[in-house]
Order: sequence, then C-alpha cells, then structure tokens
Amino acid sequence: MMDIRKTKKQGSWKRWLNVIALTVITLVITGIGALAYEYLFIREINFYGNRHLSADDLKALTGCSTQSKLFSVSAGEIYRRLKKSPWIKEAVVRKDLTGRMDVHLTESTAVGVLSIEDNVWLIDREGVKLEAIRKEPAYFLPVLKTDPDVSREAYLEAVGLAEMLYDKKVTTLSGNIEITGTRPEDIAMKADGLLIKVGAGDFMKKLEKLTFVKEEIARRNMQVEYVDLRFADKIVVKPYKHSGQGADAGDAPAAKQKKAPPKKTPNKGTGGKAKKNVG
Repeated sequence: MMDIRKTKKQGSWKRWLNVIALTVITLVITGIGALAYEYLFIREINFYGNRHLSADDLKALTGCSTQSKLFSVSAGEIYRRLKKSPWIKEAVVRKDLTGRMDVHLTESTAVGVLSIEDNVWLIDREGVKLEAIRKEPAYFLPVLKTDPDVSREAYLEAVGLAEMLYDKKVTTLSGNIEITGTRPEDIAMKADGLLIKVGAGDFMKKLEKLTFVKEEIARRNMQVEYVDLRFADKIVVKPYKHSGQGADAGDAPAAKQKKAPPKKTPNKGTGGKAKKNVG
C-alpha cells in the first residue's frame, strides 16, 4: 500500500516539474522574442532581379529602411505591399537575425503600348497597364489602338500579337507598329504604311508568311494596298491599281503572264493568197 502511494506522489511531482519546465521555456522564448523585436533592426536591404524599379522605389513599396525594426513587419506583409505594383510579378522575401533582408523579384515585361485617345500606357504580356507614359512620335514597341473596355476579347488578341512581335524583335523604319481591330477576326497591324490583316491566333505562322510575302513584294517592286494573312491556305495581296498589276489583281502575287503571239488572219481581198504584181 505504501509503495502505491509513493509511486503516485512521484508521478505527481514529475508532472509538476514538466509544467514548470515548460513554463520557464515559454517565458525565455517570449523574452528573447520581445528583446529581438525591440533591439534587432534591419541593417541591410538587398534587391535582386529588378530592372525597371529602382532600389528607392522598392524601399518605398516595402515601407522598410535600415532604421526599421527587423520583426516590425512580416515577410508576408512585405510581399503583399510589393504586389501592389503592377511591375512586380513575383517576390520572395527573406530576413535573418543579422539584420539582413533580401528580396528576390520577378518584374513584368513591357511588350507594347496601349494608346486610347490622349492616354498612353505601357502594358505587359497579359495586357495589364504597367505605367502611364507621355505621348511620343515613336515607341519602338507595338502600339495597340484596341480599347479593352470596348472589346476585351479583341484586346487580348491584340496583346498576343504584340507579345509575338516583341519576342521576335520585329521592327519598322518608322519605329511604330500599330495594331487595331474591334473584333478578334478584324485584328490588323500597320507597319511602314503597309496594312496587314492578321485576324486571331496562330501569330507565329502568320509572321512567317509575312516575311515571305514582303520579300516577294520587294522583289517585284509592287505598290500594295494591303496583305491579308487570315486564310490557312493562301496569302491575299491587294495591289494599288497603278502598280501595273491590274485593277482586279486581288490574290497573292502571280507569275507574270507571257503575251500570246498575234493570230495570222487571211487577206480577205485575195482569198488568203499572195497578190502578184503585174507588169
């Protein structure tokens, strides 16, 4: 009986010791955390991957400086602040007890310019407005005139075409390629005065066709009103009437036709026989 009571008493003491030890550990950790919060500061901020936004721009977005307390703002909150900028596509924030904060960024890429009336913006691959800019004679980026508020579907097709032009580094002498269209099937672009009807989708293949037809136009020295790339099995080229190809020459450039030799007609006055001179 005495052994049972002794065992129970020892078990009770062990439980109390465990509770006390856990309480002490919790208090120590809490104390260390409080001290770290009060006395640990950010001593160094490093940004990686930024090309458009400067370090000062990014510091303003994070709301942190080298005088900020290290744990006053969580890494998650810094991430949310950075994502408020359309230029920030992705961010990874790391802090350590030495007071160092590293921010690794993936920025958006401007692939075109959206121009609606007097308003001009840089846009990214998804058509998101990145930044308002002033009007310029040339942007050296595709200029979209398709209003996203009028036709979202046509706008996204225009953005897809602008993205392909940007990736393929397609340029013009004037510095501008203008993209228009209020419906996906009406998407067209104008480059150096040439109107090119593109339509929706399959832009890589259509640009390959365009390279071929431009070489043909230059070789034949044609004056062209427009090129239509919307058909799967043909390229339509509409020359101007004065280009020497004729008013009805609507299809892709055809080989020059040879003139047929004049037909020989019999001499009606002699019944087809050669007239002999008399005398």
